[in-house]
Amino acid sequence: MDRRPCCHMMTEDDLGEVLFIERSVFKRPWTWEFFKLVISDIRNYVVTIRNENDLLGYGGYHLLRDNPGFLRTREHYHTIAHLISIAEAPRFQHRGYGRILMNVLMKDAMLKQAGYCYLEVRPSNTNAFSFYKRQCFSIIGIIDNYYAQEHEDAYVLGRELRPRIERC
Repeated sequence: MDRRPCCHMMTEDDLGEVLFIERSVFKRPWTWEFFKLVISDIRNYVVTIRNENDLLGYGGYHLLRDNPGFLRTREHYHTIAHLISIAEAPRFQHRGYGRILMNVLMKDAMLKQAGYCYLEVRPSNTNAFSFYKRQCFSIIGIIDNYYAQEHEDAYVLGRELRPRIERC
């Protein structure tokens, strides 16, 4: 019987499995070198989710101080989380692990005083877009030709971070 999945800080030892998932789910996967930089930067919070035998997925955010110039919100936030990635292994998708990862990431960001979170997503990635909408993110902008190699724009999605998110 599998134990309940647990989240842990990502380490270099995870990178083989992380890269397997990365290459399975993204058109332009990140490299081992990039992940090594991400996990070594103290402004990043990157976690994996595992059961007894398998890496189920991973996710992370980058912490920004002060509103970036492009983020136009009614409120001024002193700390903002930029969600850099959430991915589930293909064979474990649609089982709620992405939601668990998102909750872990957003709770940690709130503990670090982040008041807002934003991310970029491909309009063609309807599964991811639907997932983020269910997590109370909404479109706050569009970046033209963000994914230049595919000539695809990006939706910029954002949401306030509150201890108790009301239904969206």
